Amino acid sequence: MFPFMLRMNSVRKKRTDKTVVKEHIVLAAAKAFAQKGVKTVRMDDIATGLSISKRTLYELFHDKEDLLLDVMKLHREEMQEYMTQVASKAENVLEVLLKFFQRSAQDFQNTNRKFFEDIEKYPKVMRYIDESRKENLDSAMEFYRKGVEQGIFRNDVNYNIVRAMVCEQMDLLLHSEICKSYSLGEIYETVVFMHMRGISTEKGLKIVDDFLLNLKGNEHNKYG
Repeated sequence: MFPFMLRMNSVRKKRTDKTVVKEHIVLAAAKAFAQKGVKTVRMDDIATGLSISKRTLYELFHDKEDLLLDVMKLHREEMQEYMTQVASKAENVLEVLLKFFQRSAQDFQNTNRKFFEDIEKYPKVMRYIDESRKENLDSAMEFYRKGVEQGIFRNDVNYNIVRAMVCEQMDLLLHSEICKSYSLGEIYETVVFMHMRGISTEKGLKIVDDFLLNLKGNEHNKYG
C-alpha cells in the first residue's frame, strides 16, 4: 500500500509541475503575441525565452494554434473573473458594462494590431472566438434588459441590433485605414461610448459622463 501511495504522490507532483510549466508558457506566449503579433513569434522563441526544450513545449502543445487557443481561453477566464468582482460591488448594470469596456479598451491599447490580423489564420481559434462572442452577446442582452428595468437604458431601442452593431463595427474598423491614424484603444472607446450614450436615459447619461470624467481625471493624475 505504501509504495503505491508513493507512486501516486509522484504522479501528482509530475502533473502539478507540468501544469505550472504550461501556465508559464501560456503567459509568456500571451505577452509575446500581444507585443509582436502571432506570426512573427516562433515556438523556438518561446522555448528559448523560458529556457525549456522544444520537446517539452511540443509535449504540452501540439502546435502554435493549440498554444494560441490556450492564450485566448486564459484571457476569457481572467475577464470573467474580473467581471464577477466588478458585479459584486456595482450599484447598477451600467457600471459593470463601463468597467468591462474600459478593461477591453486597455487590452486593445496594449495589443499590436497584427495580433488581430494574424489570429484570423487559425480556424480553431476563430471558432472559439465566435462561440465566446455568442455567449458574451447573450450576457449583454441580459444586462440591457436589467438596465431598462433600472431606468438606465431606454425602453424604445432594439437591443438585438445594438449588440450586433458593436461587434460588427469593431470588426470593420479593425480592417480599415482608420487604424493607421488612431490606436485600437481609442477607436474602441469611441465606438462603445457612442453606443452607451445613444441607449442611455438621462439617469444613464449622468453615470456615463461621471465615469468618463473620472477616467480622464485619473489619466491626468497618472501622466500629469
